[in-house]
Amino acid sequence: MRDKDVKKDSPLFSAADFLAAKKIYFPLPKTVIMAPCVNLGSAVSVLSVKRYNLMSDIDIINEDLALIHNFALGAPLCVVLAEMSAALGAENFILIGSAGALKEGLDFGDRILCRGAFGDEGTGRHYFDGEYIPADKISALCGLPVKAEGDTWTTDALFRETSSAINYYADKGCLTVDMEASALFAFAKARGFKASAVFVISDLLFGGRWRPTNKNAQTAKALRALTEEVVKKFL
Repeated sequence: MRDKDVKKDSPLFSAADFLAAKKIYFPLPKTVIMAPCVNLGSAVSVLSVKRYNLMSDIDIINEDLALIHNFALGAPLCVVLAEMSAALGAENFILIGSAGALKEGLDFGDRILCRGAFGDEGTGRHYFDGEYIPADKISALCGLPVKAEGDTWTTDALFRETSSAINYYADKGCLTVDMEASALFAFAKARGFKASAVFVISDLLFGGRWRPTNKNAQTAKALRALTEEVVKKFL
């Protein structure tokens, strides 16, 4: 009963109210790239017209695009930033992040375009009742070279990625596991915006064991390269 009441009831304050109370305002373009846990730094500094800090680094590239990066992983902060970005003018959200591979045939550094997300986290449930949320088509990701397209399992419990859960979501067709997509998609669906995601494989979870990359710098480099490719479509 509480869940139904929460979704129907109006919140006491919005992201716009929060920003007004903090006297924070700067206009954002309609499209933002969100890159948790990655400091894009030099990859965007030469392109950045303006830079702000709001629980993250925000670089304005041009009138069409901004990058939000270098913030902690996980659904809650991602959606808080998305809500504030929307209050500042954003309407389209592109998540670029790392993900674990759930199926054989995927390897470190592979790019996966997300078709939709199975929500297994708490934040998205405040916006959407269903288990599965499709991603939106955003033109900047069309034609992007990727290894595969598929669904993702979004969890908020990093150290509870069990074999049974992995098998369950793999059987549903998930190629990856991540920590933000379903919440971002749920937020966008509830608010009338668009959201999509593309991942770089950073660890492997199929075959009954976890294999992390021993080259974290290589994953970060792959994420920066992917971001640069998407940014070029706006230049």
